[in-house]
Amino acid sequence: MNKMLPVLAALTLASGTAFAAMTFEEVDINKDGVVSTEEAATVEGLDFATADVNGDGAISVQEYQAAVAE
Repeated sequence: MNKMLPVLAALTLASGTAFAAMTFEEVDINKDGVVSTEEAATVEGLDFATADVNGDGAISVQEYQAAVAE
């Protein structure tokens, strides 16, 4: 078990880095100013339902930035 802890820690850090590395502009593929469910699916670790705070079916730049900051 003790040998697995460094591996799990590295995987956790690596996945967080990949998630944070994608900017809103990179995720908003069609450049309509929001991230759709399809676009959000390209971001590993992004939970659309949680990120879409106001429940309008799209993730705004502010919602995306808040989700990435968590």
